[in-house]
Amino acid sequence: MSKTTAKDRAKDDEDLDDEGGSTDEGNDDGEEEAKATAAHGRGRGHAHDDDDAEDDGSEPEDQYWWAPHAVLSALVLIGLLGFFGMFNKTPLARLAAPVAPEPDEHAHATAAEPTPAPPQPRPAAQAPREMFGAKHLLVMYKGSRRAPPTIERTKEEAKIRASEAQEKAKSDPSKFADIVKEYSDEPGADKRGGDLGKFPKGAMVPEFQAGLEKIKVGEVSGLVETPFGFHVILRTQ
Repeated sequence: MSKTTAKDRAKDDEDLDDEGGSTDEGNDDGEEEAKATAAHGRGRGHAHDDDDAEDDGSEPEDQYWWAPHAVLSALVLIGLLGFFGMFNKTPLARLAAPVAPEPDEHAHATAAEPTPAPPQPRPAAQAPREMFGAKHLLVMYKGSRRAPPTIERTKEEAKIRASEAQEKAKSDPSKFADIVKEYSDEPGADKRGGDLGKFPKGAMVPEFQAGLEKIKVGEVSGLVETPFGFHVILRTQ
């Protein structure tokens, strides 16, 4: 066995140091390679996962998933506000709207109660009209009112005839009906005896009424001229 000198041992130690450095470098290179391999593997893993997701048909997670929910909530809120009338008038419109005056109870009571109509004056009680009763005979002449065409006597002739009848009636009023039948030209006088019945004051023409008021009940008047001719009147009431 050869003896190693100190010089040889020193050389061996240097060689060992060189090999150790190489080993360390190799270790460092190995670690870097391992890290790169792992990163590459992770990259391939992610790519593989993405490929698997695409193969499964599932979509990747959307970061705006909350947007439809927010829009739906806003629409529901707007609908509720509209239901409660929040959009009928804006606050400014409500402030500008005129305020109705408070009802006046006194005015309401006054309007509710109709104003009583002023009392109407009662018509003055009319005195009962004075009633009269009479019988008469009438002698007409040509041209007098309602004289039939058969009458040809003149006004003077009619006056003379009426005067004759008036004298007979005055002499015996009880025979007045017979005198009427003989002298009167009034239609239907012979059947009624010249009786006019009862009538109120003013029912006859003024001339007849005036001649009637000049005599008393049971008396016979003088000649009374009217537009119809000459009358002789016997007052019965």
